[in-house]
Amino acid sequence: MLRKLGIVPLALLACAVWGLAGGISIVPSDLTPLPGTELTLRAEGAPSGASFYWDFGGDGTVDLVSQSPEVTYTARAGWQEVVVQVVQEGVAIDSARLAIVADERLGAFRIVKGCDPVEVTIVVRAKAHIVAPGIEESIPPGWTMEIVDDGGAFYKLKSNTLQAVWPLELWTGYEVRLRYLLYPPAPGAVARLHGSASAYAAEGGRIEIRIGGSVVVP
Repeated sequence: MLRKLGIVPLALLACAVWGLAGGISIVPSDLTPLPGTELTLRAEGAPSGASFYWDFGGDGTVDLVSQSPEVTYTARAGWQEVVVQVVQEGVAIDSARLAIVADERLGAFRIVKGCDPVEVTIVVRAKAHIVAPGIEESIPPGWTMEIVDDGGAFYKLKSNTLQAVWPLELWTGYEVRLRYLLYPPAPGAVARLHGSASAYAAEGGRIEIRIGGSVVVP
């Protein structure tokens, strides 16, 4: 059984807002879309005159080149990573990465702010009537974690995985949040975030999805 702990040092990550690098970030029109939803994706922080190379599968294949920082994208069911590389005068100057998860019953995403420590907020959102929402978040080796706001969840650390559950019933549109700090093992450390969210449908059956939003902290 999960038990409620105080502030606990664990293990961690590094720096940015939303995506991969420096000043570029991908901002979607909807963080928890339904499958088939047409989204607007905007690369913010790019210099004037830049070109944008979009990879909608996260596999290194360029699917679209645009001169505008804003494009439309139709969300597929399940997990997908979107990467944008910003190119100016033929030189790649920056990139950013964002994970999108489209599910009919449950949504979950990370918001990442700051640097050393990095502030991570995980949001779990009901898109249908659900019970006992929870998360499992992997903590990279060598990092240190500190819970700063559990949002009413019961949580523990097990094998470098943060496990949390809210003893709540949520209706469509309601959400819960958990916020923690990550301290890098060394300046400039980079790590990838992994995690899943789950709940039970009020009509029965377990739901599990991966957590979207920020997936890399440089």
